[in-house]
Amino acid sequence: MITLSVDTTSQSYADGQSLGALLAAAVAMAVIWFATRTWRRGPAPTNAADAERAGALSVRRGNIVRGILLAVAAAGLVRAFTSPGGEPPAAAAAPVTQEPAAQEPAAQAPADTAKPPEPKRVIDAAVQVGAYRLLTGAEAAEYEQRAAGKRPSGKRWFYDGPGEGPVGAILQINAVEWDARLADEKRSDTMTHELRNFFAGARATEVAAFEAGPWGGRLSCGFLPSAGRPIVCA
Repeated sequence: MITLSVDTTSQSYADGQSLGALLAAAVAMAVIWFATRTWRRGPAPTNAADAERAGALSVRRGNIVRGILLAVAAAGLVRAFTSPGGEPPAAAAAPVTQEPAAQEPAAQAPADTAKPPEPKRVIDAAVQVGAYRLLTGAEAAEYEQRAAGKRPSGKRWFYDGPGEGPVGAILQINAVEWDARLADEKRSDTMTHELRNFFAGARATEVAAFEAGPWGGRLSCGFLPSAGRPIVCA
């Protein structure tokens, strides 16, 4: 069985909805126009007086149909251009930070032709997150060895913190800068679609959204009942 997943939050889906509204309006107008041909012409005249009355009646009925067509066209345009837009792809929704440009002699590039530096993301783990401390050096290497054979793509960091066990949290980041195939996958799906698929694949329960912080993006967390209800966030 082939299962298709449609990202209803994407911009392409929103564009398709708008185009569909225009096509539906065009089809409705064509149907109305061809279905009313006989009615617009009216009865066939039998003499000159009837021909004059039939002509006037045909004009009135034609104007009525044209008014209906204009109303249908207006409704289609309103529906197409007032529908909410979609979200950007997940790969284009990441926060960026502007890094300072390197100092270069003025003679190398005139001021009017110099281009501003491209914004880059800085992807790293915080040294401290609340009560959680980043493990580094030998401490981190020890837990990295324990997880050998299970390492997913991307980078991973270990934190200690309150509660049972020496490792209180694991931070796993997959970035499009590090994986060309991942970048290609994320050019279409939105962040809403990504989060829905992530938690569905993890079989998480009680998933709730939280404030993602000053850099934007999305943050949701849930529980993993199959593993003793640890918290998983994305």
